Amino acid sequence: MSGDIAPVVRLGHDLVRNFEALPREKAAEEIATHVKKFWEPRMRHELLARVRRGDTDLHPLLVRAAEDLVDGEIDRDEVREPSGG
Repeated sequence: MSGDIAPVVRLGHDLVRNFEALPREKAAEEIATHVKKFWEPRMRHELLARVRRGDTDLHPLLVRAAEDLVDGEIDRDEVREPSGG
């Protein structure tokens, strides 16, 4: 069954599991920061495309985190700072 789940969804849900104990907005912020720092652009683009299509496989917290992402936009100062992930 795990072969049926797209890698970007699986990795996104791993992040959700790591941060979901935090308050919702803080968790979304930490997930978005991790994605910005560590995911390659193709992965970020795929996540955003899935969100735009309304992919029902995505956890709502991952969708919320994706709202903080914009294609091609990365704040280099933010990337330098440590994050929770």
